[in-house]
Amino acid sequence: MSPLAFGLGKSRGATFDPAVFYCNYIVLYFNWTDGKDLDIITSFISPNLSGECGFNRTPGNAITNGDGSITYMKWGNDNSEDTEGYEGIYIDVDALKQIPGGLTNNEIELDLRCIWRAEVGTDPVILTATGYQGGTMALEDETANVSGFGFLNPTATQTFINFKESEGKQITDVNRENNGQRVARVKLKLSEFVLEFIEDD
Repeated sequence: MSPLAFGLGKSRGATFDPAVFYCNYIVLYFNWTDGKDLDIITSFISPNLSGECGFNRTPGNAITNGDGSITYMKWGNDNSEDTEGYEGIYIDVDALKQIPGGLTNNEIELDLRCIWRAEVGTDPVILTATGYQGGTMALEDETANVSGFGFLNPTATQTFINFKESEGKQITDVNRENNGQRVARVKLKLSEFVLEFIEDD
């Protein structure tokens, strides 16, 4: 089921977000209502961690530390069939707080991009944010009796479903060789406990 179906507590502005205050994990979903096979391309702007998550990207499934023992960002796998669907990533906020050198201005910033691989949709692609406090993250498609392209955390002590939503952007890019079309930048201001979708280009 698409995360949009839950529809709780949606906002876009720079107000205090309890999810950012409490949560150890933030999940970001790309949601579309037409078109087919949206390929997401996600990366860090800050901290400066190399790599992209998404189909046919490097490293693809996850951005980790040097030996792979710590996961900073993980992809929920490729949704190539749904004409109304979603793909997502999660970031481990606690792990990012512990990176060597620390976080600049106590902020995390992500670049969220995508392209169409099959049928180009005309409706805007909308981003949603969900947060989990504690527990263990699990891929939907690796969980018994569950299908999907996102994440579950059944042992979380608190869950904040769709606590923030972007305005959305129409995506027209089909070039598989470039970095995709930006949907938004996402900034987590950990000192202010705010998540912002920045949709300025």
